[in-house]
Amino acid sequence: MNSPLKILITSQKGGVGKSTLSANLAAYFAYIAGKKTSLIDFDHQATSGKWVKKAYPIGINCTTVDLPNSKGSGITLLKAKEALRKNVEDNSVVISDLTWTDVLPPEFLFEFDLILVPSSLSWVELDSTMEFINRFSFIFNSRMRKPPKLVLVPSRVDDLTTYEGIFTKSFTSSFFLSPPVMYSPSANEFFGSEFFVMTTNREIRENFLEFARSIEQLAEAEAKQIQNQKQTTSHHKVNGSILDRFRAVRNSTEQEKRLAPTTQHVAPSAVVSAKRSKSVIPSFLRRDT
Repeated sequence: MNSPLKILITSQKGGVGKSTLSANLAAYFAYIAGKKTSLIDFDHQATSGKWVKKAYPIGINCTTVDLPNSKGSGITLLKAKEALRKNVEDNSVVISDLTWTDVLPPEFLFEFDLILVPSSLSWVELDSTMEFINRFSFIFNSRMRKPPKLVLVPSRVDDLTTYEGIFTKSFTSSFFLSPPVMYSPSANEFFGSEFFVMTTNREIRENFLEFARSIEQLAEAEAKQIQNQKQTTSHHKVNGSILDRFRAVRNSTEQEKRLAPTTQHVAPSAVVSAKRSKSVIPSFLRRDT
């Protein structure tokens, strides 16, 4: 049985589209992907939770959790992890909406498979997003624990020609860049009444489907990689002492490296320009430092 997919949509500021992404991504997994999906709204205003609860019911399990912000990180962390644990037990996909608060310890990010950070392409918001991501680079670059995959989501984009400008920023963590979620003046009318993936507005529906599918594809690729690693570990099991097992795994790994082709990640300079191809945006562009 596959482990539930845990996605956190977070930022240190409001007004960047977190709640919109959270509610509608949950709708995608529940309605389009047909997976048992839960939304945990950790925000005090509970906007995404209200959206899901007021809209036509499509089977999203919704939980709102008002995290304490003055009782210490221990109590806040326990409450957040307990809500996550309860939802993981009965669902295939768990999406959490959280305006980041430093009452929570950074280690909470390790609880998730994907961390989605939405940002507009304005320089002011990109600076804030860059500061937030760089502050937690030790999480995303961790070698001691399995780090979550970081996904930067250009949200409320109104001009595709600025899409590539995000690469001029200096991030200290590797990240995936999702397809942009375009701005629509009518998007606010959907709150509490309709989900993007169900609307008859083809432009809004197709744009969000492209974004959501890319997130699903990344999650599937990650799950496949984990499964392959488990099978490799199982294949390398041998009898004998701990030292014997270590030598067996090391020797086999070194042999695999010699035989495997060299993989190079796409560098910013090699990215297909949005100016040259406005209609074809890559599903995911990998940025490595």
